[in-house]
Amino acid sequence: MAKFLFLTDTHIGASPIGFHQQPAYPEHMEQLIQEIKKLAEQGEIDFVLHGGDMVDKCTEETLKEAARLFDLPVPVYLSLGNHDLDCEDALDKWLRITPQFFIGNKPQYTIDGGDCFIHVVPNQWEPGYSYYWKSAQDVFFEEDQLLQLDSALEKYRHQPQLLSIHNPIYGVPMEQSGKDQIIHGVSDEFSKLVLGRLSRFPSIKGVLSGHNHINTLKQTEQGVFVTGSAFSETPFEYKIVELTQHSLSVETRALSIPVSFEPVYNEEKSYVQGQEKHRACTWRF
Repeated sequence: MAKFLFLTDTHIGASPIGFHQQPAYPEHMEQLIQEIKKLAEQGEIDFVLHGGDMVDKCTEETLKEAARLFDLPVPVYLSLGNHDLDCEDALDKWLRITPQFFIGNKPQYTIDGGDCFIHVVPNQWEPGYSYYWKSAQDVFFEEDQLLQLDSALEKYRHQPQLLSIHNPIYGVPMEQSGKDQIIHGVSDEFSKLVLGRLSRFPSIKGVLSGHNHINTLKQTEQGVFVTGSAFSETPFEYKIVELTQHSLSVETRALSIPVSFEPVYNEEKSYVQGQEKHRACTWRF
């Protein structure tokens, strides 16, 4: 069994604030992270999985600050997002400055939960560029990534597995947002690439993502597909995920520890937090 905390899109060092759904306060991360530390100290979680965009820009300063902030009593793992990779030597910086966020000093790796496994597979953003986000969001995986993933999936095919990919597999549905179109739509090619793996390996029980800064949860016969709102945005939410031999549960929590500042909330975008069905589920298989 693995019980871990999933958060995403902290955007450490963002100034000015770029893309956001709710008002963002990355400058207060020191305070926001205290609840995570407390859960780790109390033994409530085995590890923390960050879904990507840990920093807003990849510099030595922001990576060192991320390492300081996420110095927790439990392991912290990172599934690299586009903002984490906004310079050509980004991957070298991460592996040199913050090797503790990766297993085997590689950006793609598998977390061993004992009798379950979580595969961290950072998607690429622009054809012709490896682990570098220039500007486009033409998401894909490199061939060697897929070969490595398939090998790991085959190795653990008889155990429950999850995938962690920064870009979601599905867009935000209109019934959640109230908009007249899907928010953050995903290409059919990318979705089919991932869903094809779920068809071939039924032991994959779900996919965890970030990027859209919105809580979504879609459950199908194939699995549970989850995205998280940005931890740096009001009301500072994270998820507790528990994967066992026979079940997967997801719970979304808002920060409960008081903060010294007065965060603003945009009621017109309450769909970001979602209804309960977009925030939690328990699936027994």
